[in-house]
Amino acid sequence: EPTDEALINYWHEFLQTSYGQSNVPDWFVKLQYVIQSQEREDEPSQGQDVTQEEWMVLSDLHTPFENSEGIPDSAHDWHLDRVNYSEQHIREMPTWIKTKKEDYRFSEMQKLAYDIVKSNFDDASSEKESLCLIINGVAGTGKSYLINAIRNLLQGKCAFTATTGKAAYNIKGVTVHSLLTYRVKRLQENLNNVEYIIIDEYSMLGQVTFGWIDKRGKQATGCNGKVFGGKSLILTGDPGQLPPVADKPLYHSKPSNAVGEQGYQAYHMFDKVIKVAVNQRVQGMSSEQVKFRDLLLRLRKGESTVNDWELLLTRQTSNISNLTEFEDATRLFYSNEQVGNYNHNQLAKLEHPIAHINARHSSALAKTISADDMSGLEPVVFLAKGARVMLTMNSWPSVGLCNGATGT
Repeated sequence: EPTDEALINYWHEFLQTSYGQSNVPDWFVKLQYVIQSQEREDEPSQGQDVTQEEWMVLSDLHTPFENSEGIPDSAHDWHLDRVNYSEQHIREMPTWIKTKKEDYRFSEMQKLAYDIVKSNFDDASSEKESLCLIINGVAGTGKSYLINAIRNLLQGKCAFTATTGKAAYNIKGVTVHSLLTYRVKRLQENLNNVEYIIIDEYSMLGQVTFGWIDKRGKQATGCNGKVFGGKSLILTGDPGQLPPVADKPLYHSKPSNAVGEQGYQAYHMFDKVIKVAVNQRVQGMSSEQVKFRDLLLRLRKGESTVNDWELLLTRQTSNISNLTEFEDATRLFYSNEQVGNYNHNQLAKLEHPIAHINARHSSALAKTISADDMSGLEPVVFLAKGARVMLTMNSWPSVGLCNGATGT
């Protein structure tokens, strides 16, 4: 009987065949998950995803067996259902989903961004240049919708990545750090048929990380004279969102080291920027919701008005009669002590037994280290059935167990 490792290797080899890439949905993403379970290079370590265990990889390979025993052999005449559809409807059924997926309706700027990508993709000339494109837009302007349209256009020619595990899960991709840490040979195999790399939530992409992307792209293709080794890069996100952690933003004029300088120079190769501004979520919103959204847009730019301040005053708890509607809202506190007290009170309200879960320390020294020095990991965690929890690290991004994910 084949071992788990042998099965993983068989799946790995199959995903690299043309047949596998033609018939396995999101084959590139699945290939990343398989390779994550195998040995990686020790560069760079910051933000690196947790290596998958064998049971995680094998769960993707398993197809549940549906037992048909016990299902009655119905004599239903299915021709009676057929009369509800015209001949044209029946002819369209085999390709209906594919047609609907391709029937994208864009705003003007979405269409412009899509056409730029399509024009580059359709260019079959030997003088074709790699595409360096930035797509900016605040929340609700249809960036994810546009990414899905580009996915459908490029098929297996594009690798989808993001700066965080949650963002990567949302676009059915992998984190950019996981893409960086493959061995050169495997990176070359992964990117062999890939012409485009999309990086979502790029505001959190720092100069050093961007420099590593440039380095790894050149290592994968051997084209040291071309930025990213000749691969096309598409950055999507909102520059007004969170900046990179322990790194400088791409636009910072004083890089911290040589790799950061390389990232800074690579960033200046982006000569096309599209701003999608039409908010697709506004339709159907009340006037109060639109007013609050506009307030937030001014707040992010530091352009708040006196009217904004007065509106916020009306939302103080002393002025709100429907506080019960906000029972599930996230609370922000000034101190960890206040956080602990609030969470303890919420656990008590569940009226379920509270479990005391003690950390398993690797040594006596580890036991003395504070939670602040352990990325917030407390020595004791209190949980109860129905308690809402949030993950603060990437445990298994491919199934949504990533930093920021919440559940009970």
